[in-house]
Amino acid sequence: MRKIKLLAAFFLSAVMILVSGADSIRADTFFSQLFRGASKSSDLVVVLDAGHGGSDSGAVGNRLMEKILTLKIAQYCKAELEQYNGVKVYMTRKNDTFVGLDQRISIASGVKADVFVSLHINSAVSSSATGAEVFYPNSNYRPALSVQGKRLASAIQKNLTSLGLRNRGLKTANSMIGSSYPDGSLADYYAVIRGAKKAGFPGIIVEHAFISNASDAKTFLNTNSQLKKLGVADAKGIAACYGLKKTQEDSGVLKKTSLTKAVGSSSTSVTLQWKKVSGAGGYEIFRSSSKNGEYRQIATVKKSSSVTYKDKSVKGGKTYYYKVRPYRVVSGVKETADLSVAQSVKTLKKPVVQVKKKSSTRANVSWKEVKGAVKYEVYRSTAKNGKYKKIASVQELTSYRDMNRKAGRAYFYKVRAVSNGLKGSTVSSYSSAK
Repeated sequence: MRKIKLLAAFFLSAVMILVSGADSIRADTFFSQLFRGASKSSDLVVVLDAGHGGSDSGAVGNRLMEKILTLKIAQYCKAELEQYNGVKVYMTRKNDTFVGLDQRISIASGVKADVFVSLHINSAVSSSATGAEVFYPNSNYRPALSVQGKRLASAIQKNLTSLGLRNRGLKTANSMIGSSYPDGSLADYYAVIRGAKKAGFPGIIVEHAFISNASDAKTFLNTNSQLKKLGVADAKGIAACYGLKKTQEDSGVLKKTSLTKAVGSSSTSVTLQWKKVSGAGGYEIFRSSSKNGEYRQIATVKKSSSVTYKDKSVKGGKTYYYKVRPYRVVSGVKETADLSVAQSVKTLKKPVVQVKKKSSTRANVSWKEVKGAVKYEVYRSTAKNGKYKKIASVQELTSYRDMNRKAGRAYFYKVRAVSNGLKGSTVSSYSSAK
C-alpha cells in the first residue's frame, strides 16, 4: 500500500512539472482521488500532535497556557474524527508530558502516518494580533506533499474562520539558515513539517488563535466548549480533505435536558427528576436563590442511568431555583451541554400543632398557618413512635375535629402542609407528635 501511495506521489510530481495555475488545481484534485482510491482497503492514519507539553509550556497569556489548550483541542479533534469511517487517529502525547520534535515525527512514522497535524496556539509581541493561520510544506522536494498539505490546510482554515476567527491565510516558511533537503532544495523552516516531508507524509501546523490577544482568548480559548469547537473544526477539515464519511449522521453535540419533576419532599429536602439525554455520562445540578441570579453547582450525578436527585441542604419556607446540565467525558476531556430551563421549588415550613381534648371521644387538632400551603394532612397513631395513618385532608382551615376516638385510648397526632409542585405535590416535614 505504501508503494502505491509513493507511486501516486511520484506521478503527481511529474504532472506538476508540466502544469501550472488552474491546471495545478486539477492535478491536486486528481491526486486526492487517487490517494483515497489507493486507501480504500486500509484506514487513513492521522497523527494529531498537541504542541508543547511538560516542561515546555508553549505560549502563555491571558491566564492561559498553550500546552494545556493544544492537548484539549487534540482530544476533541480525535473524538470527532473517530465518528468517521475509514480513519485511525493517534496522538503524539496524551497527557502533559514533554515530547521532542524529532520524537513526534518518529511516533508518526511508527504508526505509518498518512498525515501529521500539529496543533498550536499563536502568540505575538503585539497584543493586537488576532486570527488563525495554517502552515503547510513548501513545494521543494516531494512537491506532491505540498499540494496535499495545502489542500488540508485550506479545509481546516475554512472551518476555523467560519467560527469567527480572522483569516490570516495559508502560509509556508522556508529555512532561515539555508538548510536543504536531500535533493539540495531549500528546506522548510518548521522542524515537524520538514521531518514529516522527509518521512514521506505531509505535515501542517495549525495556529488556532492568539493567546496574547484578550479578545481571541476570551472568545475562542477560555472554555472547554470553545476549545471543542476548534477541535471539531480541525476534524471536519481533515474529513473533508480526505472524503471521510461519518458512521452515522450525528452532530455529536450533547443535547440539554429538561426538569420533569421538582417538588419539596420535606421541609429540608427537594426532589428533582429530568429527562435522560442520549450520550450523557452524568448530570450536574445547579441551584440559585433567584431565577436570574447566580447558579452554583451543588452536586454531580455520575451515573448516566440515574435521572433523579434529592437536595437535602434546603430550608423550609424558602424558594429555590434549579437547573440541570448533562455532561460526558471524551478522551479524558469533560464536555457539557447547555443548562436546562430554571424550575422553582418553594419549600414549606413544618406546622406547629396543638391538640385540645374536648371529651374522651373528641379532640380538636389545630396548627399555625403555613405560608404557601394549599391544604393540610392530618395523621393519627395510638403510639407516639408508632405507625401514623392519614385521617383527614383539610383545605382553607387550620384545624380538624377528630370525633372517631375510643374512650380509654391515647391518641397522637401529626400534621404536614401540602402545596403544588412540578408533576407532584410539595410537602413539608411532619409536625412533632402531639
